[in-house]
Amino acid sequence: MNKNIKDMKIAIVGGGPSGLGLARVLQLRGCKYVKIYERSAHKYSRLQGSSLDLHANLGQRLIIAAGLQDQFKAVSRPDGECFSFCDKGGNLKIRKPYLKISSKRPEIDRGDLRDIIMDSLLPDTIEWDYHFKSLKQIENDQIELTFTNNDGTLVRDPVIADLVIGCDGVHSKVRKYVTLDQFKPEYMGITMIEGEVVDAKNTCPEIYNLVNQGLMFVMEDGIVMIAQQKSDGNIVFSFAQKVDKDWIKNQGFDLSSTSNSSDIKQFLKNKLIPSWSPIFHRLIDLSITPFKPRVLYRAPINQEWKSQPNITIIGDAAHSISPFAGLGCNIALYDSYELANILTKDMDSISQKSLIEKIQVFEKSMLNRWRTAAKETMQNENSVFLPNGIDALKKRIGGIYYYFNCILSVNKVVNYINYFTDLILLTK
Repeated sequence: MNKNIKDMKIAIVGGGPSGLGLARVLQLRGCKYVKIYERSAHKYSRLQGSSLDLHANLGQRLIIAAGLQDQFKAVSRPDGECFSFCDKGGNLKIRKPYLKISSKRPEIDRGDLRDIIMDSLLPDTIEWDYHFKSLKQIENDQIELTFTNNDGTLVRDPVIADLVIGCDGVHSKVRKYVTLDQFKPEYMGITMIEGEVVDAKNTCPEIYNLVNQGLMFVMEDGIVMIAQQKSDGNIVFSFAQKVDKDWIKNQGFDLSSTSNSSDIKQFLKNKLIPSWSPIFHRLIDLSITPFKPRVLYRAPINQEWKSQPNITIIGDAAHSISPFAGLGCNIALYDSYELANILTKDMDSISQKSLIEKIQVFEKSMLNRWRTAAKETMQNENSVFLPNGIDALKKRIGGIYYYFNCILSVNKVVNYINYFTDLILLTK
């Protein structure tokens, strides 16, 4: 006999945006026993990184289902949709300006996104400092989960659940219980080093103007540099290159340490981008430390597995993807939206589908959607590292602005439109 989803004990492993979003929608639909188990010690123990754009047809679907449109609008930034392409001399080559009134992919800081969803959850939904270790099937079609605290010195009391959903990222420990360890993320061949500059308008005005509140690309000498502004005025930047997985380790320094930050900065300036403009060297000098390594992984495109009766995975735990199309968090949030819909669709019906049937429907749809996104991402990924990759990316992202940017002052026209729509309160 099927237990109604409203009465199931649902254990969500991982408190990132997809796990939080899933919990929020399930609670709104009447699910009474939803818990998130998050390894972080507390809400502010992990830095949240840069911002991301939420697409109207993907990530924003979750925002709407969660009833958080007003909160999202208050902290999202249509101006973050600006794209600028520069050369290593610091010269602006082309810019796609942002038009607020037609915004479909506004930027939001990861921390802001996490906070608006987290703050909407019922009290005590999140269990902090729960590090997942293992699970096993027990009687009555239930699952027993084992957790420790983050340093492993304390074993938590066992958690009993009717449904487990792994939202625990690219290095998911829940994944193997779903895929039976058949499919693992593969190193993409790309490693990034990330830094951050505080108050960029005053500390790095040249870079600040090039970023123009949005996103800036430089692609030269086998290096892809991305710089992005956050809502607090800081700029997060990264240098990506195609190297062996152990490249950072083989350089002989520890990026996570602040003790050798001077050596790391000298390496980045003199070895990685020696012939680039001094404005980029100054950006590195002013970066707060430690720098963050980003060793990129993606799921194998042919992965497919037999659905389990009471466990599933979503987001990067199911289908990690490279960041070169801005789709990773978007499809993860859409996973949450779709899974919540499928689980609760017929919960008041006498003839509701079994849990495994719902999981099967969801996983088939999720993997098909991810494959489409993965192919788009791989196209961008391949483009940016080609000698003429910047032209291909400029055409793809710049659209009509690529052809008309040099003919008329598009930026001035767009700025006037933005000023007018702000004035009459159509935009913020």
